[in-house]
Amino acid sequence: MSELVFRNIEITDKEWIDEALGKSQFRGCEYTFGNNFVWRRTYGVEIARLGEYYFVRWNFGGGKYKFSFPTGGCDVRTGVELLKEYCSEHGIELCIYANKDITEQITALYPEAQAVYNRDGSDYVYLAEELAELKGKKYHGKRNHLNRFYENDWSFEPITMENIAECIAMNERWCEENICTCECADMDELRSKEDESCIVRCSFKYYDKLGYTGGLLRVNGEVQAFTFGEPSADDTFVVHVEKALKDYQGAYTAINREFVLSLGGRYKYINREEDTGAENLRKAKLSYHPVFLEDKFNITFGGNL
Repeated sequence: MSELVFRNIEITDKEWIDEALGKSQFRGCEYTFGNNFVWRRTYGVEIARLGEYYFVRWNFGGGKYKFSFPTGGCDVRTGVELLKEYCSEHGIELCIYANKDITEQITALYPEAQAVYNRDGSDYVYLAEELAELKGKKYHGKRNHLNRFYENDWSFEPITMENIAECIAMNERWCEENICTCECADMDELRSKEDESCIVRCSFKYYDKLGYTGGLLRVNGEVQAFTFGEPSADDTFVVHVEKALKDYQGAYTAINREFVLSLGGRYKYINREEDTGAENLRKAKLSYHPVFLEDKFNITFGGNL
């Protein structure tokens, strides 16, 4: 009988989950407590604890599940066997979501394993130093945007419980500017933006308990942009959310740079998450010249995805 028992994730799980995540040092955005918690309803996130190991199950409906490779120092064979036993007992097709290194280890141990590259889910990872300095020809356009923004009466400050209400208000205005509900709206894009807006509200509701680090930009005293996230590894900070209003050119470039500067060189890499296959988002993320993609793979064992 399987030892795994999945349940809903709770904010009170943060301490032990952070400890398990810290032992594995995976750079992917899904290996952060905040990501698992705030997306819990959208993706039916459920978790299981087995000793020091942390398991995550994502529910995509219709009996289809995906399991993040477990953290907490779990070796590859142990992790796979525990999940295979659980899925066999519950009549679920096993699909493991893993990075390139874990995928290579799994396919070497299990010849029947089929790995499919998930480009839309692969994270964009940048050198923090490059995002802070924006040097060279490749960032010429970004520097032009910055210069336009810096012409304004602007300031940067950390997000705190004292100014978070202003960020919430700005997010509502961002939704008014960017979420189109007319008949001609792209429904997939609409659902994506609505989901993201819900995630932002949830993140602000639990901001202090989630232990996020964030910053905001003001122009003439009014909040025009904000961003926040958390580390996924000792050398990697994951930016979960970045929003800017349309009033001032270069606001996105400025909040990106000023926030990285505020981190003070504590992280070598900045993970700005995936593009979900959205063409405009992919173009935007590529324009910052990632140093590598944190590649993700869907791994099944003799079945179809």
